[in-house]
Amino acid sequence: MQKKRALYLVGLIGLALAAWFIFKKQELANQVDSIEKTKLSAPTKGQEISTDFNINTFKSKKEPLLLKQLRLCDSTLQWSEDENRPSCTPNFFRVFPLKKGLDLSQGCMVLMKAGVNHFPVRRFVIYEREGTQLVQANGFIGYPIELRPNANGYDDIVIRFFERYQGEKYFYNCLFTWKQHRYQYVCCEQINDADIKPEKQKEVSAEIWKILYEKQLAF
Repeated sequence: MQKKRALYLVGLIGLALAAWFIFKKQELANQVDSIEKTKLSAPTKGQEISTDFNINTFKSKKEPLLLKQLRLCDSTLQWSEDENRPSCTPNFFRVFPLKKGLDLSQGCMVLMKAGVNHFPVRRFVIYEREGTQLVQANGFIGYPIELRPNANGYDDIVIRFFERYQGEKYFYNCLFTWKQHRYQYVCCEQINDADIKPEKQKEVSAEIWKILYEKQLAF
């Protein structure tokens, strides 16, 4: 009798555990589904940027003249495939206005292809006019992946940086905003395309800025 009762109790426990596992599995599936729906329905924060220099084009004749003025290229060449002697052409450079409605001659941002002028990775440099000259406000060894509108007319920029640490690759997506005549660091939003938890963002962002500063990835 006691043996039958014990078997009965074991059976009940087994059924309870099975029901609990099914419930938790369904609950997890619902959570994942909810997250995926949120991702799909969430509006884009800004204008995403992807630069393929093989198909990149200039919008006007101002870009090559500007690049010549900045001495970033060889203006005597009509076209070149030599990264160490680049022509002032869109297969090597992409030019962005510094501010909405501002002429490129007054301020611009230049993305350079990896390899240009002996530099192995992409660079993104900010220029602003001071008097009669365009001067470098600041720059990054990285590339823009998103522009977000700002009320001051200077878009906030998300810049993607790359670092290799102890044999591992790390990508940092960091937000910068225009302040006091240069783009200043706000925070790091993602590491290897994974969002940083809000409660950790301040601490992690401070550590990422140390890396960017010490390795001169932002200058």
